[in-house]
Amino acid sequence: MIKNKILALGGILAISLFTNSCNKKEEVKVEESKTKGIDKPLHTYGTLKITADPSYENVVKAITSMYQIDYPEVKFDYDFKIEELAIQDLYEGKSEFAIVSKPLTKDQETYLFNKTKILYKASPIGMDATIFVTSIENPIESISVKDIKANVYNENPDIKLVFDYPNSANFNTLNDRLGITPPKGQAIKALKSAENVIDFVQNDKKTIGIIGLNTLSDTDNPKVKDYLTKVKILKVVNDKGEIFEPINPNLRNGKYPFHRLIYFLKNEKGFGIAAGLTRFTGSQQGQLIILKENLQPYYLYKREVQINSNSLEPKKEIKAN
Repeated sequence: MIKNKILALGGILAISLFTNSCNKKEEVKVEESKTKGIDKPLHTYGTLKITADPSYENVVKAITSMYQIDYPEVKFDYDFKIEELAIQDLYEGKSEFAIVSKPLTKDQETYLFNKTKILYKASPIGMDATIFVTSIENPIESISVKDIKANVYNENPDIKLVFDYPNSANFNTLNDRLGITPPKGQAIKALKSAENVIDFVQNDKKTIGIIGLNTLSDTDNPKVKDYLTKVKILKVVNDKGEIFEPINPNLRNGKYPFHRLIYFLKNEKGFGIAAGLTRFTGSQQGQLIILKENLQPYYLYKREVQINSNSLEPKKEIKAN
């Protein structure tokens, strides 16, 4: 009887030791998976360098912070630089992911493929705009396309225009929409950030600043609320005399003269973080984030489904004065 009990206890002990051994092996496998990325989708861990025009900083950080909630092992390294440099980094193979207002040209696309042997992809994810701001004490409420074109590169004490950056997304959008090229050797009045432009136009009442809509679109942002106590967004009068504000219906319908797409440019091998972030941004949740930033989503979804309760509900659109 005692012998049988000893055998039974021995069997239980052996089973216990075997189970513990298996559990430890399983723990090791899980730990290896965490540290080495074994059997884990590439878009769920690691670091992605994002090269983006500074005018998209708010929306970029809003999207990436939500992506990290789903994939906490993902980290982002931000490099905000003017659009031309961001594009240059991409097609020279220095960056795998850029966020700008235009796709690569065919020549740039060919050069990039020859250099990296990776198929590049451009994905539009939303619409933004170049806007015109001035001091709230400036009596004007609008500016015409005609006046912008006549004065952007000319000295006029009554209409002074200042950019955030030369060769930025706003600089390119303005020139493309007006169909003009800066005169050779022309000095560009640029202040190296949208924040500097806002401070400048607040103090120089006759100056009009040229910045991106996303800088002022998120009206829940305390910094934006403060900016809007200092400056106002001007309406734009087109060549037909029609007046449009930079609000979503006018972006979506192309009526605001300086609307533009936001592009994700990807040159990544396999389905990594860049591809994952692009897919996430194109999903309903990602498009609601863009809408919450008061920008126009590229993809329109039916509104029956609510994402994260009220946290991603769109807010009232910002109005030009």
